[in-house]
Amino acid sequence: MGEAVQDEFTEPIRHALQNRPGALEKLLRDVQDYIFNLSLRMLWDPTDAEDATQEILLKVANNLGGFRFESKFTTWVYSVASNHLLTARKPKASSRVISLSKFREEVIHSGNVKRFEEEIEDKLLEEEIRLGCVHAVLLRLTNSDRLVFVLSTVFGMGGEEGAQVLEISPENFRQKLSRAKKKLSSFLSENCGMWAGEKACPCLGIPKHILKENQENGKFFAELRKLKKQNPYLEEPSLATELKQIDKLAQIYRSQAYYSTPGKILSSLKNLKVIGS
Repeated sequence: MGEAVQDEFTEPIRHALQNRPGALEKLLRDVQDYIFNLSLRMLWDPTDAEDATQEILLKVANNLGGFRFESKFTTWVYSVASNHLLTARKPKASSRVISLSKFREEVIHSGNVKRFEEEIEDKLLEEEIRLGCVHAVLLRLTNSDRLVFVLSTVFGMGGEEGAQVLEISPENFRQKLSRAKKKLSSFLSENCGMWAGEKACPCLGIPKHILKENQENGKFFAELRKLKKQNPYLEEPSLATELKQIDKLAQIYRSQAYYSTPGKILSSLKNLKVIGS
């Protein structure tokens, strides 16, 4: 066994294992956003992501004693989350995703993008629609390829750590990432205005009646807006320069919003007596 990996979670983990009051709750609170944002991008739907996050946090709590400090704690957490999302959770949202091609047909047939844009009163909702669309496109990937893409391109995880999370070889991780990027790049280059830097992309020209016909999607975008917060990956001033130097696909996905975990998840775990009150 190698030397134990020490990070900012080492002491909180030991406190939680010692059953100190509030220690486990604080530890779960500190990692819940990692889990929720991964779940959201894997499952697309906030409700599904909430359920998965609670299930994964329960696994983290119940299996904490099995963490051997042989990796960063977040690497272990991502591994627990990834295994759960690949085996126990499948995205149900594909039948409820608003079709990008339907957007394009509406805009093209209207001949007036601006008129459609002016029909949408809430510009914040408009932005969430745009972000929701590019993440919905991730459902075009297989579950394993989507997971590799999210870990690497969205969260900036290196190949060695990503391979450790998924328990595959670094070469296999790179192959999956390459395949995912090619598929997404091909689709987005033909269908996404964000790819071409267009302001009037189809997602921004959605007439109100499409949203009314897709009530589940409307709820989805409203939920996303409530959970949105500053993306921690964009807080470093140097990242703006870095984003210009990486590929266009990474620019689109790594610059997107980050979301807060709904508070009711930890409350539910309290009710289940997983963590103290």
